[in-house]
Amino acid sequence: MRRREFMAGLAGAGAATSPSLRALAQSGVAGATLSYGQSTSVLTLDPAHGTFTAYPGGYEAALCLYDRLLDFDAQMNIHPQLAQNFAMADDLMSATLTLRSGLRFHDGSPCDAAAVRLNLERLMDKERNPTNRPLWDPIIGIESPDAATVVIRLKTPFSQLPNSLAHGSGAIVSPQAVAQFGETGIAQHPVGAGPFKLASFTPGQELILEAFDGYWGGKPATQRIRFYTIAEAATRVSALRTGAVDVIDAVPVALVGTLKSDASLSVIATPGLRPMGFAINLSHEPLNDARIRQALNLAVPVEAIAEKVFFGYARAPDSPLAFNTAGHHAAGKLVFDQAKSKALLAEAGFSSAKPLKLSLFTPQGLFPNDVAVSEIVANALKQVGIEVAITKIEGGAYWDALRQDRANLKWDLAMFGFNPSNASGLYHLASLFKANADDAARPDVWNIGRYRNPKVDALIAQADRTGDKAQQDALLAQAQEIIWNDNPYVWLQVNENISAARKTIKGVEVWPIVFTSLRQATL
Repeated sequence: MRRREFMAGLAGAGAATSPSLRALAQSGVAGATLSYGQSTSVLTLDPAHGTFTAYPGGYEAALCLYDRLLDFDAQMNIHPQLAQNFAMADDLMSATLTLRSGLRFHDGSPCDAAAVRLNLERLMDKERNPTNRPLWDPIIGIESPDAATVVIRLKTPFSQLPNSLAHGSGAIVSPQAVAQFGETGIAQHPVGAGPFKLASFTPGQELILEAFDGYWGGKPATQRIRFYTIAEAATRVSALRTGAVDVIDAVPVALVGTLKSDASLSVIATPGLRPMGFAINLSHEPLNDARIRQALNLAVPVEAIAEKVFFGYARAPDSPLAFNTAGHHAAGKLVFDQAKSKALLAEAGFSSAKPLKLSLFTPQGLFPNDVAVSEIVANALKQVGIEVAITKIEGGAYWDALRQDRANLKWDLAMFGFNPSNASGLYHLASLFKANADDAARPDVWNIGRYRNPKVDALIAQADRTGDKAQQDALLAQAQEIIWNDNPYVWLQVNENISAARKTIKGVEVWPIVFTSLRQATL
């Protein structure tokens, strides 16, 4: 299907201390209240300044609080939301949107074209909004010829604009509230046009939203949603089983059996879009040797990790993209062959007498079973004669350890998993594998290993300029095969996202992009 045909169809259509379980159970509010025990805190609720920190907790709250011009469903298909109609120009250099009539923010002010223009201009401003830059940098200007029409102008052809507008950071905030609370104050006093409005907010601990009677889509069935921070997994599970909360996220695979044995609970698992692996620092010799990178991948028993460590709630990847990501192409199969790994290492000049020594960075508690998987990988590499020194880093400090300038990169291998939260495989490949403008500086996006292949760059650029999906997918397939065979990562696994709820709760959605959405949930 051509991009324009798709668009025509579219137009028609940092954890704080957790409250005790006793406090949770005793703090009920009269009426239908849905309680959600989150693994991560909600710290800010402004789509521009920091984009709903922490991740994914802030985004999950924002899905209930805000509307966007376009929206994803639970299968990551794009649908209209505030925009009733949307059409991209044939040259992919502009888009025109028509808003629904009578839209209002929670403060009663109109959600019109002028409000949308202000919001998009906030997102375009790099000083105001330093995050998610690939989503918003292509926009050069916004026009609002009348109260219902928005025209978006682009610097270059940008086929992913619908994905940007449906992304969580595309949430539309009340300009009146921005004026009232200020550019920084809006993060703690959010006012949107979504189905729920703010009742109270204690950043890092608790957020209470209540149904917005004036919502254009009809008042939601649930009267209140309470977001709690419960960072410790066992405590979350206990809170769910005792009824202190109704929904939890980030269920460890080791505890799934416990929940499944409880007749009052449901486990909700969805294959994720985040392939896990170890980024390889290509600026460190001898990791720029293709034989070494291939040897690393041959040495690791990825199928066993997926089955034994994750109890089958993970799969070994076959591409730089996860299986359900738009544009995924099976590029190859991972092989566990330590004899061949040793042979390649020997060919590259390494042996038991002259072992390859590597520094491996892993976070603690940031990714599923991150430390356990790191130790398994280090042991597998030891078996082929590679000496690995593991450095464990607290989750909050981990991102900065990865995104250093080249001179300060201390790691050879670093665990990382990119979550394409706009559901685009093109965005995923560009974020991780498009060459940085300057490899000596901090990475432009998430190309932390300094991968550089001009053929991949050309394919990504060409894919972004085409509106024909079949052509775009063919270009992405070529790029995936090149990247896969270049081995810039030690590929590991694609995990399922696992949440759980009491069976009295219906409509909980676990999205492939990690988020647990309560927007449609009912008691």
